[in-house]
Amino acid sequence: MLVATSVAAYVVGTRGLGLTPRSLGSALGMMLECVGAIVGFAGLNLAVGVGVVLAARLVTGRFVSLYVVDDYTWLILSVPQALTWWLWVRRR
Repeated sequence: MLVATSVAAYVVGTRGLGLTPRSLGSALGMMLECVGAIVGFAGLNLAVGVGVVLAARLVTGRFVSLYVVDDYTWLILSVPQALTWWLWVRRR
């Protein structure tokens, strides 16, 4: 399926939208930058979450489980956060 949709996108891009095959390499590079930003923000958000849990343990003197950050919401929200930041940086 992935190959079929990729080939279809390539055909639509080159024949329908007038994109050049040469510019595909540049687009792949930008995609990798974007994925890197997403991974970076996900890691930072996870680190901040763990830090908040550990700080809560110190401040309250009670045990707060790290399972609190075992939720995919922070990962899902990291995607638009990183995309927005990446697009903002690209506009300079």
